This record gives sequence, C-alpha cells and structure tokens, in this order.
Amino acid sequence: MATYLVSLALVAVAAFFVVIVLAGPHSDLLPGWLSAVVLALGWLAVFVLPALLARLAWRRLGP
Repeated sequence: MATYLVSLALVAVAAFFVVIVLAGPHSDLLPGWLSAVVLALGWLAVFVLPALLARLAWRRLGP
C-alpha cells in the first residue's frame, strides 16, 4: 500500500506537469486533436503506473 501511495504521488506530479505543458495553456505545442490524447494518457498514467509499481513491489517482497 505504501508503494502505491508513494508512486501515485510521484507519477501524479510528473503527469500533471507534462499534461499542463502539452495540453494546458501551452497547447499550441500540439495539434488540437492530440491535446485530448495527451490528457487521456496523462490520466491513464496516473491510474495504471502506480498499480503496476505496487504489483511489482508486492511480487518482490511478497511470500
């Protein structure tokens, strides 16, 4: 559980900055249709990456 929470915090902060730069106020860096894709991938990373890291830690430290 601790691994999930720590990785969630780290991934959320990193994804926040990437999404803000690419899909936020500076969205002129990307074509219009791609900003929605970046936003979706950012949210997906926030949900999926911490779960994968927690699973990896559980398998290494588990019985």
